[in-house]
Amino acid sequence: METDGWSKDHHHSAGHALAGKNRVFTILVVEGTLSFEGFLGEFFKSEGHYILRARTRKDALAQTREYRPDLILLDNEMEGVPGLALLPELLIENASAAVVVIAGHPSVDEAVEAMKMGAAEYLERPLDRERLKRAIDTQKALFSSQP
Repeated sequence: METDGWSKDHHHSAGHALAGKNRVFTILVVEGTLSFEGFLGEFFKSEGHYILRARTRKDALAQTREYRPDLILLDNEMEGVPGLALLPELLIENASAAVVVIAGHPSVDEAVEAMKMGAAEYLERPLDRERLKRAIDTQKALFSSQP
């Protein structure tokens, strides 16, 4: 499991703190190679989000189960597992999470399928900073309105 600049021990205790009333908006980035790590890392740090990272299906499911992220950014081209195959599994672990599918080779059929499977948004690479920010802001507004 990886976090954005946190030690494993700090990460574990922070996860429990996130369960409290004033918890931070949490994003899980599920991407096999973490190839968009630099761009996203800078973006998220500037926004003040708590970031988790997973490179494998197993890690993604474990972190979703343990930390219950508010938003999951899911690469649809993870090595060995098509991202859309992982989408329903993530939603079973945390039905309240919003999942944004990120497509390297987008198609209308795949976008429709992703939305039918429960994705909140379907974005294509290269990621447009403004579209990503709008997708996150939409989910943060829903997060803020929860009791």
